[in-house]
Amino acid sequence: MAGSILVVDDNQNFQELLKRVFTKRGYEVKTASNGEEALDLLQRDSFGLAVLDLRMDVLDGIALLKEIRRHRPTLRSIIVTGYPTEETRNQAFENGALAYLTKPVDLGELTSTVDSLIAAG
Repeated sequence: MAGSILVVDDNQNFQELLKRVFTKRGYEVKTASNGEEALDLLQRDSFGLAVLDLRMDVLDGIALLKEIRRHRPTLRSIIVTGYPTEETRNQAFENGALAYLTKPVDLGELTSTVDSLIAAG
């Protein structure tokens, strides 16, 4: 579904914030607290876009991107991180991310990025 977003972040407050913001914009939003939960959701549901935290236990954002690329190559993804480095930025883009945003996230930038990626999809 093009209007659906998967938010994957181990911070419950950030998950809820993004769920509220995107739901108000008319998107269907599902959340996961780590990469393994996200993979389970990806097996059951279709999404137009995934917003992934970089640093998570179990399966981090880069490892999750690699799995998405293998199993859902058309799924558009955005990485968000509070720990940006040039190395992780490069890894994110090499593994299919279309945007790399830093926390605290500018909600205006994030929503315009999401809107444009979903519209392009």
